[in-house]
Amino acid sequence: MREYTVSEKLLIKEVTEASRNVKEVTRGLSIGLLIKFIRKQLKMSQIVLAKRAGMPQSTISRVEQGKTDVNVSTLEKILQALSCELVLTPMLERSIDEIRKDQAKKVAEKQIRYVQGTMNLENQEPDSEYLEEVLKQETEKLLRGSSKRLWEEV
Repeated sequence: MREYTVSEKLLIKEVTEASRNVKEVTRGLSIGLLIKFIRKQLKMSQIVLAKRAGMPQSTISRVEQGKTDVNVSTLEKILQALSCELVLTPMLERSIDEIRKDQAKKVAEKQIRYVQGTMNLENQEPDSEYLEEVLKQETEKLLRGSSKRLWEEV
């Protein structure tokens, strides 16, 4: 697998920051409540919105109340009827580099636990400094190596 280019990393960073800003601005409001606020600001009834979106009024009511798991196509129809566009973006919890490093460390720890268990069976307990250094080296090796090993060994 190829490495991310600088422009891809910057794009991911910008999208994540924008997503965080949207999340902060919406103050955790549900999509249903936002739809209701927009509809009311437009002075549109649920019946009119349902007709414009091509669905029953009961669906609009359930969506606004958060009483249904709504799919993307339904949201798009409702929002289009409100002259809105649905924008879905992933929002990374941490940076790509942090995620990869954490994953590499998990895989390395698993490998070291296996070796440590084998050594314990032979009464060859390694000291903690040695184990920490091996963990560091294995983590770095995984980060430099094949992405297949990084994601398939947990």
